[in-house]
Amino acid sequence: MNGIRCPKCDLVNLLAAEHCARCSTVLSDLPPTAQVSVPVDQMFQAQQFAAGHTETIPQDNELGRKTYFWYRVYCAVLVALYVFLMGLGVILIFFEPEPRTSSPDEDLIVGLVYIILGALFALVFLIAIFLPRKPYNWIVGIVMIAFGMTSCCFLPATLPLLIFWLKPETKAFFGRK
Repeated sequence: MNGIRCPKCDLVNLLAAEHCARCSTVLSDLPPTAQVSVPVDQMFQAQQFAAGHTETIPQDNELGRKTYFWYRVYCAVLVALYVFLMGLGVILIFFEPEPRTSSPDEDLIVGLVYIILGALFALVFLIAIFLPRKPYNWIVGIVMIAFGMTSCCFLPATLPLLIFWLKPETKAFFGRK
């Protein structure tokens, strides 16, 4: 149940509302049968009427839950990729390749760049996995998805993820309007 229907004007209000946003009927005295489960687009209508409500309540829905799951899988894959990049940096620094095509100083510099960038981006994506379901995390998700779109290898994963990320149901899942 994610809303409460006003018996006078039939408006679906937020579940936490004490008064109807349209006719000011007291909703706190209504029986539990007045609580209804409505689609997300109707919840947006109820949120627009609730002028006194300052913080948006995250709406639990199936599409948002699935999108958030695949977003975390995407972040975990990129963490693994950047840890692999760090491993390549270590190999480049400490192991000498057989057919020598670069100087040891070049290998050291490239290896250090791989290690530093791999650690930095692995940490950023690791933090993104464990951020709570808050409105700001939706913005963090957009940035993380956009970062993955810089590589053509990740476009088949990031484009559908971005499409689902921008849907109103996913925004509502994070408590965004």
